[in-house]
Amino acid sequence: MLKSIYISNFAIIDELELDFYAGMSVLTGETGAGKSIIVDALNLALGNRADRSAARDANKNVEVVATLDVSTIKPAVTWLQEHDLYAGDDCVLRRIITPDGKSKAYINSTPCSVTVLRSISGFFVDVYGQHEHQSLMRKDKQRELLDSFSDNEKNIEKLAALYRLWQSLKNQLESAESNQESTISQLELIRYQHQELEQLSLNKDEYDDLNHQFIRLNSAKELNQGGTRIAQQLSGESDDAIYDQLSSVIGELEKLSVKDEGLKESLENIQSIQIQLKETANTIRDYSEQISSNPQELQLLEERITAIEEVARKHKVKPSELVALQASIQADLERLESNHENPEKLKQSMFESEQHYRTLAKIISTARKSAANILNKKISDSMQDLGMQGGRFHIDVQAKKLPELSLTGLDDIQFMVQTNPGQSLRPLNKVVSGGELSRLSLAIQMATANNLCIPTLIFDEVDTGVGGATAEVVGKHLRNLGSGAQVFCVTHLPQVAAQAHHHYKVKKSEQGHSIATEIAHLTETARAEELARMLGGIEMTHNTQEHAKEMLRQVKS
Repeated sequence: MLKSIYISNFAIIDELELDFYAGMSVLTGETGAGKSIIVDALNLALGNRADRSAARDANKNVEVVATLDVSTIKPAVTWLQEHDLYAGDDCVLRRIITPDGKSKAYINSTPCSVTVLRSISGFFVDVYGQHEHQSLMRKDKQRELLDSFSDNEKNIEKLAALYRLWQSLKNQLESAESNQESTISQLELIRYQHQELEQLSLNKDEYDDLNHQFIRLNSAKELNQGGTRIAQQLSGESDDAIYDQLSSVIGELEKLSVKDEGLKESLENIQSIQIQLKETANTIRDYSEQISSNPQELQLLEERITAIEEVARKHKVKPSELVALQASIQADLERLESNHENPEKLKQSMFESEQHYRTLAKIISTARKSAANILNKKISDSMQDLGMQGGRFHIDVQAKKLPELSLTGLDDIQFMVQTNPGQSLRPLNKVVSGGELSRLSLAIQMATANNLCIPTLIFDEVDTGVGGATAEVVGKHLRNLGSGAQVFCVTHLPQVAAQAHHHYKVKKSEQGHSIATEIAHLTETARAEELARMLGGIEMTHNTQEHAKEMLRQVKS
């Protein structure tokens, strides 16, 4: 339930903090005092669209903080835990609108999107606005209300998914049938290219390795002769062999190092160089002896290189890019083969998905008809209490004349009403009287509210157009709702206000050169005074005061 709300710089509210309680609470006050502004502010905290023009001071942030007790709302607790937002029994929803119009939202101090804020708020609060009856004129709204009452929402989601699958298969079939010839031609080309590259069986870096081998074998004579000559120059029969020259240097250093030990390190270094030189000369000599020209191997290398280059030219890429091209063609082939469905296979899949759809649609339709029967009686009974004696309400659930698949099923749903005895049932949107429509809307809201499992229900002047004994009945209905849920009602009717467990008075006050809204939780005495004002207007007589006290006594008794 809603425990408290904090409002800052919103409309004619400078700063306001209120605590709330279980049961039925009413907000009353003179016209223009700001009763509905409290509801508007709460809607902002629940994720409704932000309007910067609602700021009292354009240079300051608008801020609304709603604190809710989630201890008994298991779906909300589960949702918060799944999103790592659970922080105990209290859930704090916070909304800020900055002077530049930017919106910020928080759940338990964690920043979130407005969409996420709206998702969680749906577990807590349902607001019935004073113009709610206008939306009830729409057939889509009527269907949504019936589905909500019949617990059809999850099945509707599954049905919508089946419809989207069926629609996707339908689109694929149409595409396959219209593009079948071109797709087959494209597949044949891709398969040929893929087969050609597979037969080539080129490995990564193979082309560069082949060229290196070809150059080495093609230059075998030059490499053999050059290697032999270098080995001889380093250490061999050559008169000027470097090895022999180093031996002479080492001999000189040995003589000198006897006289100066400081030359021993240089001597050791040159001796090490001579050893490495000997080893290098031997390695080059071995290489020269091993390398030889092999015309057959050379021809095989040349043929392989030529084959690679021919395929590369055909595909207009470099030989080194062929491996990447093969991977790309492989991916294209897999995509085309997976997308190129056989029309007959697609037709079978379409048939199967449509059968699943129609089976689920029948289950939904049955639930709708069952829920409609319950609502028909509940709303018809409420109509008698609300001054519409002899009235009758009926939800017409019929199979569509053209049973085409849709996101919401195969039913045509229409709210029908008979407002007076002897009249025939007519569609709700044909009801002309605004007062009748308002009372009927209230009957529908009260009949469905108990079944929606929402802990906090807010009725914002939904009792417009009723009065007298009917108003008292409305108040009793709302009080009964308050025994199982937290109910708020913004009202101008004393008969409704008297039924509340808690009473808040909203009034305007002057603050310097501006007007601000104040709100107070009334004591029993103050409640009687407010009811007397509502009964008698500006001048409160002794009779109106006594009448107000009697109204409160009757509710208690």
